Amino acid sequence: MASRTTTVAVVALIGFGAYAAPKTLDRFGTFLGGLVGANDAVVIGEGEGALMVAANAEAKLVNCERAAILAQRSCDGLRILIVEAAKVPFIARNTKLAWESGLPAVLTMDRGRQVANRKQACGKFTRGHGGQCDEYPMASTRQGGAGARTEEVPARENLCQGGSYRHQYPPDGEQFLVVVSRPDLIASGSFTGTDIAVDQGCR
Repeated sequence: MASRTTTVAVVALIGFGAYAAPKTLDRFGTFLGGLVGANDAVVIGEGEGALMVAANAEAKLVNCERAAILAQRSCDGLRILIVEAAKVPFIARNTKLAWESGLPAVLTMDRGRQVANRKQACGKFTRGHGGQCDEYPMASTRQGGAGARTEEVPARENLCQGGSYRHQYPPDGEQFLVVVSRPDLIASGSFTGTDIAVDQGCR
């Protein structure tokens, strides 16, 4: 669906694994076509430049162009961590579902908690399809650990995530916002043993 003017972006609500009715968002972040729940996830824009963010964090992006967010990985001085659904569709799914369960999109870096947080989140995780445990919020954040949402993902995705996130993380103590690129490529269901990513490379 195309926008009617150059100052209007298209926003779709995500719920229960499918797109709900589209919502329209003006450049000041005001919804013109209905209300959005605090725990929804919203998609800003269309096509390859679309981004998904938790609804309660969407206001942190309204002053920045999507192209600049993707290129600079920041907006108004806040570091942006991009989860690339083209490469990690199951991790992107876990991230979206975590937001919808009420977990935050703005996290605080704390590498010192990584080992303990991962043990709390994934220590008793059952891997039914040969994959690995993904947790959100990440173990290396202050919000990680007990209460994190966990889901089985392909081992390749965890490898890609480690390299990608490491280069995007801010210094300890700083906050950052998590968003998902190419939300149209988020896995629609749980991992059952098949890696479905359209881009299975890592960088």
